[in-house]
Amino acid sequence: MHSRLGQPQRTLGFTLVELIVTIAIVAILAAIALPSFREFSLRMTATTNTNELVGALNTARAEAVRRGRSVAVVANGGNWNDGWQVVAAKVTGGVLEDPPTSPGATAAACAASIENGVSMCVQHRGAMENGFTLLAFATGSGGDDGIVVFSPTGALRGATEFDFSICRPTDMKDPAQSRRVHVAPSGIIDARRDTTGAPAGECN
Repeated sequence: MHSRLGQPQRTLGFTLVELIVTIAIVAILAAIALPSFREFSLRMTATTNTNELVGALNTARAEAVRRGRSVAVVANGGNWNDGWQVVAAKVTGGVLEDPPTSPGATAAACAASIENGVSMCVQHRGAMENGFTLLAFATGSGGDDGIVVFSPTGALRGATEFDFSICRPTDMKDPAQSRRVHVAPSGIIDARRDTTGAPAGECN
């Protein structure tokens, strides 16, 4: 096709060669960016899991002081990978239980745990996501790896110390980028990066 001036008029659009080159460049950039994006996603998930666990521990400690009775963070079904609950000690047959017990591993069982109109299961969290695992270790003969108990003073009860390791998926394991949560005898909770030498496990 020619213009009125007699010059050939170029058809707008990409040639096949230009399209192939563009696709190749996009593919190369995606291959470079994908590992970085996955690493960023894993670090964000590790941070989220850590914050939720620390939040549950702090909630249990505060509730123990407020209620004047033991409150615990309990592994759902005895397995931390299935999540946890924040549970207050109940009065059964006129006796205050010690330590607190889970009403059941499901969110529905948690919601149904009521005593005199007051919820005894304060919080429920479901299973770990995206291949993350949660390891736990209670120090001391009175401890139980499946439960962290706080006394009415806010101190740790049963165990002398309690440790968690929040581990990345097996195919991307990295102790330096995993998280450790430590509960001191006083009940103070500390979280930090790097599980190297952690009592609960090194995530390697």
